[in-house]
Amino acid sequence: MRPIRALIVALLLAIILMPTARAAQSTVQFRVFAHTTIRLADIAWTGKQFLYVENTTNKVAAAGPSGLPTTPFATMPRQVEETRCRISPGAHGFAAGDIYCHSPDNKIYRISPDGKQVVVFATLPHAPRSDGALTFDTVGAFGNALIAATGRSGGSTASGGTAFAIDSAGKVRQIGSYHNPGGADEIAIAPASFGSASGQLLIAVDAGKTGSLVAMDAHGQSRTVTQLSDGPNPITVLTPGQTPAASAAQPGVYVTDTLSRNVFFAPAAELNPYSGDVLVGSELRGLFWAIRSSGSGFTAIKIPTSLTGGKYNFEGAVYIAG
Repeated sequence: MRPIRALIVALLLAIILMPTARAAQSTVQFRVFAHTTIRLADIAWTGKQFLYVENTTNKVAAAGPSGLPTTPFATMPRQVEETRCRISPGAHGFAAGDIYCHSPDNKIYRISPDGKQVVVFATLPHAPRSDGALTFDTVGAFGNALIAATGRSGGSTASGGTAFAIDSAGKVRQIGSYHNPGGADEIAIAPASFGSASGQLLIAVDAGKTGSLVAMDAHGQSRTVTQLSDGPNPITVLTPGQTPAASAAQPGVYVTDTLSRNVFFAPAAELNPYSGDVLVGSELRGLFWAIRSSGSGFTAIKIPTSLTGGKYNFEGAVYIAG
């Protein structure tokens, strides 16, 4: 009986240790993709080049698929803190190649594909200053509109903010409000496979040392999907179609760091275990989670990465599929 017991114990140990070994092998390796001279607030991919948005100056620089060198592209009026930009999907009345940007004073700018024309496209009504949260409805629950959310991040009080839908003519309508501590840093539309939050607006609400991911439906009803142990900021969906295809760029996730002025990169192949999930990163500690639907709820899976130690100020992220 002893040899049999020993064999059983050995098998149990192997089963217990196997996930640990797999976790160690699945560490996502981030590397510096581009060391810029820009206090990076956001990044966008047009299909041909990267656009870097600078914190506070509101200047936009362009770079080819290699990430460097940068050249001036466009300038919006100076506004303290973060502006975020998104590329038009070229559908539902939004012209292909146009760039839309949400500034801290809640003006939505439209920039021509060549960067030469910068106009105020819309202004959010009665909205306090915000951190530029912006995305396009790629699923259709919000009428394929441009979506903007207000709220100032970093505070622990229940200040929250409001989400708005903007059509291709610049008409603004209010969707609803959320009341979590902190405010929206970035937003995304949940993929169609995201369980009970399919197609809903996902809001990365940064309360400083903690935060939450909020889902809001087309009727303006909001709920907390998960609580996070550090203030979330970058958010992107790990499915094709969120941005133009990779073309000459390397497939993967690109993340901007205001502090180091670096763009960090993780290859798409290392993110395959999280395909279809929503990737959320924290601003100050460089943590990353894969949020996925699980039964009637959601699970936040902390992703092991090479980003250990040091200080970060992660602001923007874009996922480019292969």
